[in-house]
Amino acid sequence: MNYHFIGICGSSMSGLYRVMKEQGHSVSGCDLLQKGGHSEKHISKNLDGVIISAAITSDSKAWPEVEKAQKMGIPVITRSKLIGKLMQDKIRTPRFAREPCFPRVARKIGIAVSGSHGKTTTSAMITLILKEAGLDPTYFIGGEIKKLSNAGLGKGEYLVAEACEYDRQFLDFRPKIAVITNIDKEHLDTYPGGLTEIKKAFKKFIKLLPKNGILVLNEDDPAFNYLKKVAKCKVKTFSASHFWPGLSLKIPGKHNLLNATAAARVCHEIDISHQIIKRVLNNFEGVSRRFEIKGKKDGVIVVDDYAHHPTEIKATLFAAREFFPKKRIICVFQPHQYLRTEALFGDFASAFSDCDILILAEIFKVEGRDPETPKIKTKDLAEAIKKSSQKNVIYLPTYDKIIKYLKKEAKNGDLIITLGATKIYKIGERFLCKN
Repeated sequence: MNYHFIGICGSSMSGLYRVMKEQGHSVSGCDLLQKGGHSEKHISKNLDGVIISAAITSDSKAWPEVEKAQKMGIPVITRSKLIGKLMQDKIRTPRFAREPCFPRVARKIGIAVSGSHGKTTTSAMITLILKEAGLDPTYFIGGEIKKLSNAGLGKGEYLVAEACEYDRQFLDFRPKIAVITNIDKEHLDTYPGGLTEIKKAFKKFIKLLPKNGILVLNEDDPAFNYLKKVAKCKVKTFSASHFWPGLSLKIPGKHNLLNATAAARVCHEIDISHQIIKRVLNNFEGVSRRFEIKGKKDGVIVVDDYAHHPTEIKATLFAAREFFPKKRIICVFQPHQYLRTEALFGDFASAFSDCDILILAEIFKVEGRDPETPKIKTKDLAEAIKKSSQKNVIYLPTYDKIIKYLKKEAKNGDLIITLGATKIYKIGERFLCKN
């Protein structure tokens, strides 16, 4: 069968694209970031289906492709619904799983990892444990695992997938096992009602679990009691007060010990031995863009992390301070999305206490999700952080200006850490270049 993917550059979409190709289907894809971008010419009558990412809306430049497919009668489906189809068991098969645009595939036992933070690392850990145990899972992860791609088609009965709450995508999943790492103020363009609305969405997610399913909950999260009451299945917990025994991780941060404990709890529940769980976790080398040490030049260590939410930034910088206690920490951060920055403005202002110097790049505007005229500017955030933390905050709008500053000011013994959901990691890569 022949499928066209719209929004292929996202790691989650590219993984599904690759798995569909491995299944023997003919696939094509396009993205705004690719050469040529979006075009209605991509839609032809020989397509069996069009698969779109959650970022593709009526405001997107890709929407004419979607409209053309709809006019031609070609089924259009989101990535999350297609993964949800893979998670069907023989008893529960929603109507959308029977639509003719879908290939016939073997059903999998779904393990969905949800939550505001820690999904990628937790999903990667679970996947590697399952592989080490010989269970050969299918998996879709939002980042590249070292020594492993971000997605794979396994022959085993399990499917591991990140279940993102953005646009309520996770409500399309049909897992038998679910993890909720934590709940925080995130994706407020989807949830204008804030935490109250977010918790209601997670409540619906929990209700998707069958009675013979398993819910793994963070006992430390303020929403724990609220969520636990919703579950009609077995509930297992994890907590920072009781990390999984025997853990000695290669990657820093208490948040990663918590992620590892959640992963261990899931795998223990499906009867994987403690020896395998501990061995895999203690040898886990991390995920691309999660406290990834990029290299060292002239005595300066460069680290990169995907952290783009205030809670993630705090945890990452705390881990950096803990792991490199004697180094001067130069943090380079590019905020992602004007609406997110505005909604979490006060939280951002107090998130950088564990760095010595903060460099802010221009806020990254997200097409189709940000207003044409934002209410705030990057300079406003710089002033708020400087006022809140008394830190040395420097606003350098372009990557070129940041590189020039770092090459002049960074010195032997410093740590440069780049943070953000953008291509800010290129700053570190360019700094490490010989020229």
